[in-house]
Amino acid sequence: MEPQMKATTRTALGAVSDPAPATQAIQSNVELVKKDVEEKLGRTFSVYQATQFCTQTVNGYNYFVKVDVGNSEFIHLELYKPINGQLSLLNVEDKKSESDSLKK
Repeated sequence: MEPQMKATTRTALGAVSDPAPATQAIQSNVELVKKDVEEKLGRTFSVYQATQFCTQTVNGYNYFVKVDVGNSEFIHLELYKPINGQLSLLNVEDKKSESDSLKK
């Protein structure tokens, strides 16, 4: 388990946790995929700050992260980290608002 990146609410295996404030570890991970996100969306971000996240324990860890990209605009990222592997970007949802839910 990666406690520095786990939301605090305990959930059943496979269930998505409740949203929690983003940690420095989550910010570090969204920074790792920033170039991929910018490439997928066809634009660059001067503001790129994780604000909230949920986790899901599967055969590894899914992270659902809300990212503030400035001008009251947000994106949602879906990241996956296998137990013994590297973090990867699975999905990006553009044009989100601060009030949009991360829950899947």
